[in-house]
Amino acid sequence: MLRSRERLLNAVVVGISSLAALCLVESSARVYRHFHPQPPNNQYAFREGQPLPYRGAWYFSDQFVEEMFRQPNGWFIRPNSRLIFPGDFHGRYFNIEQGRRRTTDSPPQPQHRVWVVGGSAIYSGEVPDSETIPSHLQRLLNHRQPGSWSVENLGYITVTTAQQLELLRTLPIAPGDIVIFFDGVNDVVQGIYTGDPQGWVAGENRRQLQGAGPLKALLVRINAKYLAALLQRRSAFFGSVLGGILNRGNLIRRPHLADPVRVAELARETARLFRLNLEEARRFSEARGAALVHFLQPEIYASARRTLYEERLVNNFYINPNGLETAFAAGYPLLREAEASLGGASLDLSTLLTDRLPGEEFYLDFCHVNHAANARIAVAMLVCLP
Repeated sequence: MLRSRERLLNAVVVGISSLAALCLVESSARVYRHFHPQPPNNQYAFREGQPLPYRGAWYFSDQFVEEMFRQPNGWFIRPNSRLIFPGDFHGRYFNIEQGRRRTTDSPPQPQHRVWVVGGSAIYSGEVPDSETIPSHLQRLLNHRQPGSWSVENLGYITVTTAQQLELLRTLPIAPGDIVIFFDGVNDVVQGIYTGDPQGWVAGENRRQLQGAGPLKALLVRINAKYLAALLQRRSAFFGSVLGGILNRGNLIRRPHLADPVRVAELARETARLFRLNLEEARRFSEARGAALVHFLQPEIYASARRTLYEERLVNNFYINPNGLETAFAAGYPLLREAEASLGGASLDLSTLLTDRLPGEEFYLDFCHVNHAANARIAVAMLVCLP
């Protein structure tokens, strides 16, 4: 009986001591952050602080931030394919149904469809449903030809043109439809930055995760981005530590990026595959009586006149991995050449966001943008549609 009481007393003492130590560490972390502000070490902490692209946004709120971190209900790879789909999710700002982000303002009985195929910039996880590129384009088409067109959001994370082509072959394209390919960024990330033009980003992420140790694997399984957001709000210490753990690899420049010859080889091969995928997508669409329209997407490194905000953003390697600028400097000029060689309905939008009003900012990282940028992109798309 006496030993049981001693063990209980020891457990209580250990518990109280541990709690006191955690409180001391947390208090010290908060004091340090107050007097020594640090740049955000993850994109979620960065966005939660309402950076300039979100200033004045009608939707920005605690509820929006919470939904942005929580959606979707997972990402899933279709068996025997490289196709990635989000799990269904229903909220105030974000809605995913049957693996597609909702496009608002769609007419009930459209005559034709516009299939907008691309990566996460089309999915637009940084803005509400009504502020995605497809939703902006839908409203523009409603004004031009009321009731005629339904715009489908087929944007998925990490998708290259090879995966876009694979997805295109699964769609019920009908005569008179329009297919939009909006891309370029993921091809450079996979082909040059990662160093594997034939690969796919999700596959590379899986490979890295296998060797990343049990902690990171656990964080991925429990939706670490949402956990990071919660901890960042409630704990100065754990929020900062978690962000650093998840993103510390971004600080390390990949060795092959220091070899100009190797980078140039990867850029040429990436551009070659990029052109071939787009040519095949055009043939496939036209064979079904549809038109393919291609757009090379904007990215922050294409801007010749960066603002102070953009300079600070590109130099925060926690958010934009070290070496990305080298990859884009080598790759995007060749993608522009490949895009120009396609002829027909194709447009380079890489520098579309360079000109802006004083104080206006668009980029939330190297390629993801706010609602105002999405609206500008949709207007540029509309001009090229048949």
